[in-house]
Amino acid sequence: MKHDIYKLSARYHLNANEQFLLDHLLEAAENRAHYTVRDFAARHFVSPASLIRLSKKLGYTGYTDMVYRLEFLVQNEIDNKALASDITSFIGEIPTACITRFTQLLAAHRHQVILVAGTGFCSPLRDFIARKMLVLGFQAIATNNYEVYEANALNAGLVLAISKSGATDTIVKPVCDAHQIGLDIVSFTGVPSSPIAQYSNPAFVLLDDKIMDDRNLTANYFYARVLILFEYLMDTTVDA
Repeated sequence: MKHDIYKLSARYHLNANEQFLLDHLLEAAENRAHYTVRDFAARHFVSPASLIRLSKKLGYTGYTDMVYRLEFLVQNEIDNKALASDITSFIGEIPTACITRFTQLLAAHRHQVILVAGTGFCSPLRDFIARKMLVLGFQAIATNNYEVYEANALNAGLVLAISKSGATDTIVKPVCDAHQIGLDIVSFTGVPSSPIAQYSNPAFVLLDDKIMDDRNLTANYFYARVLILFEYLMDTTVDA
């Protein structure tokens, strides 16, 4: 399991050596490996005093307090991940070939602009996906602007399109334009026969609970499934 200590490091102003120690403390906590302060210090070629200073800096009473509290946090995270399997079970129905293709496309376009399109209730998904990709180092831009797709002024290589119906004009047009100029397209939709699905490779088809509910007046988990699947895909891609 990867442990992102970026915010902890910034909050407590940890130097490179302290970040190194914290990384290994978290790894030990994940494996339930219990070391005395002297044993841990010897394994990582530091003094016991360095570990005690780190524990105080992080707000713990000492090394032992730090170790047990970190283990609690890490094991709680592992337990939560196991519980999450219920809400991700639908991913098992996604063809492996689609996931593999997605991973390959992200690798191929790692240093190119990636356009993300979505409108209406899909707009927040579009913005989230673009922002998450930026955080992960991709050059993602959230836009439905026709001109961007028609002329490919940004020299993009990949388009991610989200549309429950897959037939919304304001999404179909940019996707069609992108297809015509040879961009790779990935779509998230509820309708396998929809226009954007036909232009896409892969097209991730997710269950639309309420196909007839055009105005989204009742509960519909399509949007939640898109986010869950996207997070899974990015986790798979980044770890690849």
